[in-house]
Amino acid sequence: MARLVVAATTLTLARGLQQPHALRTLSRLRSAAKDALKQHTERVQTGAGPGAPSPERDRVLGDFFATAKASKADLVVNKWFALQASADADDALATVRKLVNHPDFLRTNPNRYRSVVNTFAGANPAAFHAADGGGYDFVRDEVIATDKLNPQVAARLAGAFGNWRKFDAPRQAKMKACLEAIRDAEGLSKDTYEIASRSLK
Repeated sequence: MARLVVAATTLTLARGLQQPHALRTLSRLRSAAKDALKQHTERVQTGAGPGAPSPERDRVLGDFFATAKASKADLVVNKWFALQASADADDALATVRKLVNHPDFLRTNPNRYRSVVNTFAGANPAAFHAADGGGYDFVRDEVIATDKLNPQVAARLAGAFGNWRKFDAPRQAKMKACLEAIRDAEGLSKDTYEIASRSLK
């Protein structure tokens, strides 16, 4: 896949020169790269799906990450992060906690950050809404910490608690408590404060 990405980038320059043969080749390479990414995605989804961790899952994820890094394409690396953050797996929360400490996870990169934390909160309902409240606590802490770096990203993440009234009483209580903790956090930005306080009304 790395060679495909490099070749496609090179041919993009040729596209600016309106060379017909380059455009045809670029189209084929893009299609091949898309198919390759799809295959890796399917393998990861199979390996990182429901259930307990396994050597096979770790191997598949490792292969995907190696390909993603070799491609030097941020979108592909983001996909690797997002696939794990959204996986319906027994260790989903432990996985995202590891991902936010991964060397390639950058809190200052909004897209990279959203690929993990926002994906977990918005695309992994089983883990985020786990009965023990662990998913809520994780996202609450992330909102408060990220608010100091990027208030807009934090405010959007805080919105994950906005529908708290739609859940059962125990989950409502936990989500409401998270919103209150966010609202009352010292030095909170205006953006995040507004989201949290509005959600509590």
